[in-house]
Amino acid sequence: MAKKVLIVDDDESTRKFLSAALEENGYLPITAENGRIGLEKIESENPDLVILDVMMPKKTGFVLIKQLRRDEKYKDLPVIMLTGVAEVLEDLDSESEDTHERPYDQLREAMRKNIKQMRDEGLLKPDMFIDKPIDPELVISKVQDIIGT
Repeated sequence: MAKKVLIVDDDESTRKFLSAALEENGYLPITAENGRIGLEKIESENPDLVILDVMMPKKTGFVLIKQLRRDEKYKDLPVIMLTGVAEVLEDLDSESEDTHERPYDQLREAMRKNIKQMRDEGLLKPDMFIDKPIDPELVISKVQDIIGT
């Protein structure tokens, strides 16, 4: 029986792209367009792994992973977190004329502090982070490393 991988991302093209890559490699992809629906699918589908976008409406990836890690039933569910934040911030920074103080440094620092606090609390334990744009070979390789084929 194929292993189930839940893709939780608000971007439909990302869900379709990852679903196709997973299906090609023998996995059964399940999708959700936000964290709230993602939690419902985790409860109803019992996936082997979750690929979770960091920034989404109706429940961010950070909020969802905190919920999972606090729940005895899901605390060990493997999670790969996707983030497009680094690329977006790099693009915006490169457009900035002020090279001494980039306009998004405060946002970066706030995210670093949030991630550190969650790690310190033992709540942020994804199996890995992957930056967007997504390299499908890297994702499949990491899925195979985490849950096998």
